[in-house]
Amino acid sequence: MKILALILLSLTLTGKALAQQATTGNNHVYFYVSLQGNDHWSGRKPVTQDGGTDGPFATLAGARNAIRTLRSGQRVPGPVTVMVLGGTYYLKEPLLLDSQDSGTEMEPITYTAYPNQTPVLSGGAKIVEWKPYQDSILQCHLPDAKADRWSFRQLFFNDKRQIRARWPNRDLDEPLYGGWAFIESIFPEDDDQSPGFRFAPNDTLRHWTSTGQAEVQVFPWYCWVNDFIPVKHIDADERTITLGRRVRPGFMSLLPGNRFCVENVLEELDQPGEWCLDGETGTLYFWPPGETVEDGRVITPRIDRLIEVRGTAEKPVRHITISGLTFTHTLSPYPEQQPEYFHSPTLRGAGVTLQHCADCRIEDNRFFMLGGDGVRLQSSNARNRIVGNEIAFVGGAGISLASDRPGNTHTWADQAMLREHSKQYPYLIRNVISNNHIHHCGAIKKNCGGVQLYGINSIDNVISHNLIHHMSDKGVTMQDGFGRVIVEYNNLYQLGLEIADTGGLMTNRWFVLEGDPELGDGNIVRFNLIRDCIGCAAYAEQRHPKGEGDRTTADGRIWTPYYTWGVYFDNSGVDITVYGNIITSTVLGGVSMTVGSAKNNRVENNIFVSSSGNQIDLRMGRGSQGNRFLRNIFYYKNTTAALLAALPAAKETIAQCDYNLYYPAAGQPLRIRGIGDETFSDWRKLGFDEHSLIADPLFVDPAGGDYRLRPESPAHKLGFQPIDFERIGLQGKYRARVSPTAQRHPR
Repeated sequence: MKILALILLSLTLTGKALAQQATTGNNHVYFYVSLQGNDHWSGRKPVTQDGGTDGPFATLAGARNAIRTLRSGQRVPGPVTVMVLGGTYYLKEPLLLDSQDSGTEMEPITYTAYPNQTPVLSGGAKIVEWKPYQDSILQCHLPDAKADRWSFRQLFFNDKRQIRARWPNRDLDEPLYGGWAFIESIFPEDDDQSPGFRFAPNDTLRHWTSTGQAEVQVFPWYCWVNDFIPVKHIDADERTITLGRRVRPGFMSLLPGNRFCVENVLEELDQPGEWCLDGETGTLYFWPPGETVEDGRVITPRIDRLIEVRGTAEKPVRHITISGLTFTHTLSPYPEQQPEYFHSPTLRGAGVTLQHCADCRIEDNRFFMLGGDGVRLQSSNARNRIVGNEIAFVGGAGISLASDRPGNTHTWADQAMLREHSKQYPYLIRNVISNNHIHHCGAIKKNCGGVQLYGINSIDNVISHNLIHHMSDKGVTMQDGFGRVIVEYNNLYQLGLEIADTGGLMTNRWFVLEGDPELGDGNIVRFNLIRDCIGCAAYAEQRHPKGEGDRTTADGRIWTPYYTWGVYFDNSGVDITVYGNIITSTVLGGVSMTVGSAKNNRVENNIFVSSSGNQIDLRMGRGSQGNRFLRNIFYYKNTTAALLAALPAAKETIAQCDYNLYYPAAGQPLRIRGIGDETFSDWRKLGFDEHSLIADPLFVDPAGGDYRLRPESPAHKLGFQPIDFERIGLQGKYRARVSPTAQRHPR
C-alpha cells in the first residue's frame, strides 16, 4: 500500500507539473488516458482527483474526441500530447484518426506513453471462464464464435503464440523443418472432382470424428508461398485428403513432395501448448503449457487493426506522432484478405496503418505478436518517419509500403505500357524507415519481407540502419513499382528460412520511367551487411542447376539451404547501383540478375564471401545490356562452388567485368559455370577481367567475420574503397537497446 501511495503521489505531482507547464507560457496541452479513467472526465489529470469526479480518460478515443472538441471551439495554441498510462487496453475496434485529427508543424498531435510506463494496445479478448474437458485439456464456451461468426488462427498464453492442434505434431527441437507430412500424389483437378492428394506413409493418422474445422497448411508448388485450405474429407485408411478449394494463387498447384500439416483437429490436441477451436459449437479447447490458466493470461484476437491514421488524397493527415506504445494480439487477415497476386501484402491488417498521411512519425513503439503486418503505409504517403521501433513475431511483414489495391506489371519492355501501369499506383515520397529492429516476422503469411514495398511509385524513400533477422522470407523486398528506393546501412541475416526462390534483398518487376523527372532514377543498394540467406523447399525434383541445395533434412524430403541469393534482381533490374555491400553465406550468389532484360546496372566495390553454389549469378537473358561489375572482392573456400554463372551471350549482356579480386581460399581453380569449358581462361577470352587479380584480399579476420582490409591488401591497388562497418545497422541509442548477440555486428 505504501508503494502504491508513492506511485500515486508521483503521478499526481508529475501531472500537476505538466498542467502548470501548459498554463505558464509554453501553450502545450496535455491529456491523459488510464485504465482507471473515465471518458466523461476532463482527461487533464493523470490520476483521479476532486473526490473522484475528475481525472484521465479511459480510452484513446476519448482523448481524440477531446482534441476535436478543443479545436472546434478555438485554435489550439500549441502542441497537444496524449499520455497513455501503463496497462493493457483491450480495443474492440480500431482507433481511427482522420483528416480532422491532423496537427501542424507548430502544433503537432502526439500519442505517447506516460514516462517510464508501458501501455499496451491489444486487439484481443481475455478468455477466463475455463472448465475441465479431459485430462489436462480445458474448454471454454465462446458464444460469439458459434457458427463461425468469430474465427481465429492464433491463441496467446502469457504473450506467446501457442500451437494449433496439428498432425503431425510440431517438432519442438526442429520447429521449421521437422513435424511435416508430405504429398505423395495429386488428385486430378477438374470440374467434377475437388482438389486433393494422397500423402506419403508417415506417422499413423488417427480416425477423426470430425474434420469440419480442420485446415491444411501447405507450401505448394515450388514453395514460394504457404496457404491454409479447408479440409473437405479425410480418409485415414486410403491416406487421402480432399480439399475445400484449390491453392491460391490459381496458377500454382500442389506437387508431389510438398510439405503440409493438418491443423485445428481436437483429436490431435495431445501435448501442452496446443489448442483448437470448434467453430460449429463455439468451443475453445486448450492445454496450458506448465502453468494453469489462473496463473497466466489467455488471449484470442478479435480485430485485425489497432490504429488507423486515414486521410484522403485531397486532405492528408499531417503531423501526428505515435510513440512508446506496444501493439499486440490482432487477427491474421491471411489468406482471406490476400489478393490473387501473391507478392502483395494482404489488403488490410496491421498494428498501425498510415493512409494518405504526410509528416507523421511512428517512433519507439513495440509491435509484437500481431496477426498481420507491424506498420503499414498504404496508398499515398509523404515524408513520414518510421523510426526506432521493434517489430517481432508478427504474422506478416514488419513494415509494408503498399498500394491499397492489387496489381501486377506483366511487361518490362514497353515504356508506354509501363507508364500506364504507373498511373494506377500511389506515390510514396521521401518516407524514412530507419533504425528499426525487425525480427521473426512471417509467422503466418510466409511470403513477405522485413520491409516490403509493393505496387507504388517511389520518390527517394529511404530504408536505412535497420536490423532485420530471422525472417520466413526476405529482409527487404520491392515488387511491382517504379522509381528510386535507397536501401543503405542495413544489417540483415538469417533470411528466407521457410521459402525458396528468394533473397536477402529482392526486387521483382521494379522499373524506371525513362526521362521521367520523378521516376527516372534507379534503386541504390549500398553499404548493407547481408548474411545467411537460407532458402527452404520440398517438392519431388530439385530445380538444378539453380537449386544447389547444401543439405537435406526430414529424411531427404526438405532441402535447405536452397535456391537463394543475397541481392536478387528478378525480372529486369534497371539502372540499379549496388555499392559497398558485404554479402556472405548465400546459395546461388551474392548478386543475381537471372531473369528478364537487366539494363545499366552497376555492381561495384562489394565483398562477396562463401556462397555455396556461385559467388555471383550473371545469367542475364538476351536483351540485357550495359551491366557493369567492377572492383568487387570474392572470397570462398567451397571446392565445389563456381566463381560465377553466366550464359554464352555474356559478351552482349555484360558491358564490363574487371578490376575484381578473386580468392578461392582452398586453392581450387576459378570455375565459370555456363561458359565454354568453364575455365577462367575461357572467361577472359570474352574480354572480361583483364585487370583483375587472383590473390588473398587480406581481411583482418575472415574466420571471425571481420572483413576489413589490412593496409597491404591488393584490393587497394585495384581502386577498392574501404567500407565503414560502424555505420551499418542500428545507430546510437537504438544500437544500445539491442544485445551484441542479436546485432551480430562486424568488428
